[in-house]
Amino acid sequence: MQNEKKYAVGVDVGSSSVKVVVGLIKDGESPSIIAAIERAVSGMRKGNIINQNLVAEVLDQALIDAQQMSGTYISTATVNINGAHIAGLQSSGVVSISGAEVTPSDLLRAEETAKIVNLPPNRTILDVLPQNYTLDQHTNIKNPLGMSGVRLEVNAYITTALTPHIDMLVKTLEAANLRPNNIEISGLAAATAALTDQQREHGVVLVDIGAATTNVVVYEEGDLIHAAVIPVGGNNITNDLATVLMVDWDMAEKVKKEQAYAATDQRKGTEVLNIESNNTIVPVDTRKIDMVVEARVEAIFESVNDELKKINRLAKLPGGVVLTGGTAALTGIIENARNTMRLHVKIHIPDKYGGLTDKIMNTKFNTCLGLMLTDAESRPAIEQKKSSAWPKFFAKKAKK
Repeated sequence: MQNEKKYAVGVDVGSSSVKVVVGLIKDGESPSIIAAIERAVSGMRKGNIINQNLVAEVLDQALIDAQQMSGTYISTATVNINGAHIAGLQSSGVVSISGAEVTPSDLLRAEETAKIVNLPPNRTILDVLPQNYTLDQHTNIKNPLGMSGVRLEVNAYITTALTPHIDMLVKTLEAANLRPNNIEISGLAAATAALTDQQREHGVVLVDIGAATTNVVVYEEGDLIHAAVIPVGGNNITNDLATVLMVDWDMAEKVKKEQAYAATDQRKGTEVLNIESNNTIVPVDTRKIDMVVEARVEAIFESVNDELKKINRLAKLPGGVVLTGGTAALTGIIENARNTMRLHVKIHIPDKYGGLTDKIMNTKFNTCLGLMLTDAESRPAIEQKKSSAWPKFFAKKAKK
């Protein structure tokens, strides 16, 4: 008997584009990509939706394109949330186990008690991520299922977001006739796609540099220990170039992608480029381009260092730095990151998928792929009309 086909969908609502990835999931095999769509979007600012109608219109069309490409109806997906309002905190919870051995329900009850934290009324918990457990006197247990004891304590990392931004995202999804199986912060989604278990165990920082934000997530001993969003990204580099070179924004974006080096010492020789802007030829020395880009990229990595200082991990992660996001494609960015962060650096390009690999073999699809992978774990098929993994804040709205 053939196994039923399972599909999973990731939707990345980014500052400059909306991406949709549909994967065909088969047990024991790498996901096969059957649709990968990207559409430019306006109505976003620094990772947040500021015009619901504009974003919903683009999202709706992207979903139509994905359905046509995959031949599959899409009604639910795992969707990202982004922006500097994202915050995380450490927490713990304690319960008495219900029987002779620890059961899955005991773990869930412990996680629920970890949610009892003082949060502002406008902030909502997105996820509780267990780090380790203590069972009676036994500490630092990764999986206590089946162990005997009386008192179970969990240490967890909790991710939160501002409720108004969640509400805006949910309303936008509703306008595009899409229901979320999960809502996950962009950095965690990128980490799902880009990081190995070994990197997480040794200690690693993932830096996902998008158009308007930079997501930072840190893992150690296999667990998430820090997550943050810096409100600076590739668009800031373009803004700097447009200002310094005195060219229009679109031309500055083209120069950034095609001519710029993020580390000035990586270019062999210099030349003067004749750049056309507003029907005028502007001569520009490549050294000036590189200096502008290098300075802004270095400032982004210094901001990442500031996040590492908060948890006493500055230059102390043996797993190094993993770069993702569209801006990670800049020439020389590895050298800039290595010099600024004093760690081993690599760029992750998706490579463990089948199907339409040519559409996802770049740094900008990592977040969407991670969302698809999370979606694959949360529901059996996208044809389902109901989800068993609704966030509580969305379930309340669905009842109205």
